[in-house]
Amino acid sequence: MVTPLHAGERTRIAICAATLHRPVGLASLLQSLAQLEVPDHVDLITVIVDNDADGSASSAVESVRADWPHAELRYGIEAHRGIPFARNRAVSLARDADWVAFIDDDEVADPLWIVELLRVANESEADVVTGRVVPNFEQEPPSWVTSGDFFERRRFATGTRIPFARTSNALVAMKWFGESATPFSEAMANNGGDDTHFFQRVRLGGGRIVWADEAVVVETVPVTRVQQRWLVQREYRRGNTLSLCLRDLEDSPRRRAKRCAAATVHAVSGVGLIASSVVRGRVALVRGTQRVAFSVGLVTGLTGHVYEEYSTVHGH
Repeated sequence: MVTPLHAGERTRIAICAATLHRPVGLASLLQSLAQLEVPDHVDLITVIVDNDADGSASSAVESVRADWPHAELRYGIEAHRGIPFARNRAVSLARDADWVAFIDDDEVADPLWIVELLRVANESEADVVTGRVVPNFEQEPPSWVTSGDFFERRRFATGTRIPFARTSNALVAMKWFGESATPFSEAMANNGGDDTHFFQRVRLGGGRIVWADEAVVVETVPVTRVQQRWLVQREYRRGNTLSLCLRDLEDSPRRRAKRCAAATVHAVSGVGLIASSVVRGRVALVRGTQRVAFSVGLVTGLTGHVYEEYSTVHGH
């Protein structure tokens, strides 16, 4: 049973989503949030931050405000373009909450999403709970994409303690945002790694991050992402982000040496997969190219280079 943080008190949860030029996705997200099941003792606040200075998302928000079924629907504009700026603005609008839940504007939530996140938070005494993101393709993907599981993410048994989380599906105790106006690193404005940076700080600070396999959101995968080039660039960005976080949070000559050694291992195994693709086919080719790209990203991140994947908006 989900219980309040303190006996006799209600629990306030703020669901935060940043949006930019995705009116169709935002409308679908809002529809799914309106259908969420909410425990009796919970006050649910929804916070939408528009990263467009012109406020292009306001019409989608205002169209549902009159019939919004939960406690509050808040809307703000963050004119400074970049994901961490929008996320920081969202947190600033949610400071009166006990927990902050994050979801993206290209996702929809299962009706039990919040119920499951809270259940696991209470049962495991977690500081952060993160769950499944299930892909939903705009168009039927090529066979090599599905056979290679390129859009499937790792899953764990519910209650498993893990070292990472993503803002595509996460519940975070407000205390971990502290008093800072910029809990998400604004140095990663278009890198997309500000959430990786934040959750690594939580882990290093002793925070408990736990998996909730029944807390599900569904992500729309646009056609522009279902291609080898994007998949390879994504792995480059992941490696780049991890090393940027290492530089900022855990830097030392020993850790840099270990990171370079890991990059070498990934590069060698990637080249091996690429060579085997003559026999094993396209899945091996793409997987091998991803590993090489990941290794290069690990190295460039150590130099301080920031790859700006999110300078381009995918989807609608």
